[in-house]
Amino acid sequence: SIYAVEVIKSLYYKLKANLETLEATCVEIYLMDGRAAGKRWPERFDRVLLDAPYSSEARFVKGDSCSWEHWSPRKIRETSRKQKRLITSAFDALKLGGLMLYCTCSFAPEENECIVQNLIKRVGNSVSIVELSSDLPNARMALKEWNGKPFRKDIGSGLRILPDGLFDGFFMCPIRKND
Repeated sequence: SIYAVEVIKSLYYKLKANLETLEATCVEIYLMDGRAAGKRWPERFDRVLLDAPYSSEARFVKGDSCSWEHWSPRKIRETSRKQKRLITSAFDALKLGGLMLYCTCSFAPEENECIVQNLIKRVGNSVSIVELSSDLPNARMALKEWNGKPFRKDIGSGLRILPDGLFDGFFMCPIRKND
């Protein structure tokens, strides 16, 4: 079974309709806050995809003011607070040896590498980062430091995908829960 969690009611019903259209009977969908998933399903899942809410700065379109009208540094701070709780909850829901893919459509290190670093500070050596590689010309390795502070070395194994005609900007980092 696949479990899908969505907190926004309108998106929940869109997802539910899409799953019904696709006859995806192996998906159980829950209208709930993902920050509660780790407590509801502790160490239950082999894999978790956390497509975290984000400030959307990687989706800016040059010359389209609508694409950035809701963005602000304050939105980054608010979003990163949610992301810290979501990644901790998702990690708690992983079985030992399980793998989580943490991703956002943001370039802000406060929403990406800093969130992964925060998880590492909370759980210590029970987490490791799985190295990614990509042949995409618009792929870059994750940052190794921010504001003069280095991240744990393996966080740099995550990927940043720069926007081009095919992709919006994107960040992803695979995280393993160590035995």
